[in-house]
Amino acid sequence: MNKKALAAIAASAAAFAAVPAQAALPVYFDVSIEAAGVTETTTTFLDTGAGAVFGIERFDGRSGISTFNTDFGSDGLITGTYNNVNVIPSNQYGGAGNAGDYAVAGLGLTESYSIEFTQTGETGINYFGYWLSALDAGNTVEFWSGGSLLGTFDPSDVIAFVGPASSGGVANPYYGKPGTGETAHEPFVFVNFYNTEGTFDKIVFKQTTGAGYESDNHTVGWYTDQGGTVVPAVPEPSTWALMILGFGAVGGMMRANRRKTQASLKFA
Repeated sequence: MNKKALAAIAASAAAFAAVPAQAALPVYFDVSIEAAGVTETTTTFLDTGAGAVFGIERFDGRSGISTFNTDFGSDGLITGTYNNVNVIPSNQYGGAGNAGDYAVAGLGLTESYSIEFTQTGETGINYFGYWLSALDAGNTVEFWSGGSLLGTFDPSDVIAFVGPASSGGVANPYYGKPGTGETAHEPFVFVNFYNTEGTFDKIVFKQTTGAGYESDNHTVGWYTDQGGTVVPAVPEPSTWALMILGFGAVGGMMRANRRKTQASLKFA
């Protein structure tokens, strides 16, 4: 390994150590993942007779850093606002179906962005899911309700679900972008979150170290039956840290040129 790579790993380790502890998701949150390569949820949603209460923001046709309102394609059943989100074209790090656009936090441009829902309190939503792409150190998502932080989901939580890149010489199908195999050192997975005892009205995506937090197909709604599965592949905590540091180091180096390119663009 060359000196530049070693320096990048050392910097990533220092950054990881500097990240403050976050409150884990409460026990009344259920989390599952979809099968490898799946980019949408298999969850079942409440049907009011006028249609199922859910929607998906795919980001296609949006571009640059912006704040916008959306009904998630739900015909007005669910509405919300994205604040300061950066949307970029599909590439090796994100973009479901290898086409269209996707959301990202980080890349030296936006450390975080939020999604605030019109539905609040008892009329809020109790499900959120998204296609998490190219996991890096610092990828953190927060769930809020009534101004209170309910909990967070971070890289170690993701690794607890998908496991290591390989085991016994067999490659893990969750690693690498579906359809292309690009970015094979990082996991790609659709994650489902179910609040079994209440609702939430805001979600925050944060990239607290280098690189970016890529995601697509943000799905919201009122669920009736959970989808996905919990994969019993749980590395030791020390292994989580080493794996995540590796993601941050390699991903950070690979994204360096992309950060410079994005920073040079002027957004409307």
